[in-house]
Amino acid sequence: MSAATPSDATPSMTGSWARAFIDPAAFSHEQNRLARYWTVLGLTTDIPKDNDWIRSTLGDRSVFVQRLGDTIRAFENRCAHRHFPLRNADRGNGVMRCAFHHWQYDKQGRAVGIPRCPELFDKTPRELGATLNPVEIATCGILIFGRFATPESNQSLEEYLGDGFPILKAFTSLDKAPRRMTRKVKANWRLPLHISMDDYHLVAVHPSTFGKNGYLTTGVTYFRFGDHCAYFPGAERDAFDKMVAECRDGTYDPHRFRIFHFFPNLSAVMFQAPGCWIVMLMQYRAVAMDKSEIRIWYYPAPFQAHKQSKSFRRYTEYVALGASYYMTRVLGEDNVVNEQQQAIAVQIAEPPLLGHHEERIGWFEEAYRRAMNLPPTPVDSRVRENVEKPAEV
Repeated sequence: MSAATPSDATPSMTGSWARAFIDPAAFSHEQNRLARYWTVLGLTTDIPKDNDWIRSTLGDRSVFVQRLGDTIRAFENRCAHRHFPLRNADRGNGVMRCAFHHWQYDKQGRAVGIPRCPELFDKTPRELGATLNPVEIATCGILIFGRFATPESNQSLEEYLGDGFPILKAFTSLDKAPRRMTRKVKANWRLPLHISMDDYHLVAVHPSTFGKNGYLTTGVTYFRFGDHCAYFPGAERDAFDKMVAECRDGTYDPHRFRIFHFFPNLSAVMFQAPGCWIVMLMQYRAVAMDKSEIRIWYYPAPFQAHKQSKSFRRYTEYVALGASYYMTRVLGEDNVVNEQQQAIAVQIAEPPLLGHHEERIGWFEEAYRRAMNLPPTPVDSRVRENVEKPAEV
């Protein structure tokens, strides 16, 4: 049985910048294309024991990730027999056995236990050769990434993340599971992702959380690396390279606010709280063309954790819990805007006019259109005033 791969069929998406917000065919095409890109499926801490599994999504497909001894494997969540989902909950523990007819699979996803196989199929399980559709996986810290392999999928996860790999690994090298929460949004997933890259809306949307002076929009440098980008306030031009080197050799110590966006849908934020630094990971997942969810993991920054006392580490856990309340307020304010914009998505045809502090949205959309195999969209570029010239690294 051959493995299915994402379709190359391309609907007419060039007429509307926001077509995937409102057109099921465009949304399906988008999700099939994005299934080829390294995407977070879950955490290694979600599956600590043998035969632990979690259910996730990759593009518009249900998949599951399972620990099998000292290895981790992932497969599309459908039996090779009658396409029944093997996993019908978000997590659990057990062998890979379909509940519909009890077909059982081994570590390689091969059907090795088929009830009455010679009698019903005139072949042994080995001769039948039925297999689950595999998902290629790799890890960075505790993050499990996956993709459906295609002929053009020739980059390892480390190559794909580039200079972001040592940074993300340093951010996510934890010895325990982080806290988590989920927020539902009645809007296409690109809208909450866009607003996370928008430094222009702070005064209008967040006057009580960020303040009326918009302090995060002054003296900022944006960095671009591959399809990914970063936000560094008050940074020198070589700040990104220094951080990469320090994360690689294990000497990085936080001293400034940082935001990273990893294409297609992951962001990592590090900010200072009373007495410690907090890391917050956010994944913007499509549920439908007009619905999404934001998966959030948050925890004390792991840098120099070996030098911290147990009492201080307990204190930082309480601080992280308090910080989540603040971030929930911020996300709530953002999501009101996202849902209001989705309400008129049918009216959005042309690309937006992007100002100085919305540059990262333009970068994301360039990567997005390449992923969709679409021609680039002209972006209105202007001379920057309060933002340093973006750096490509």
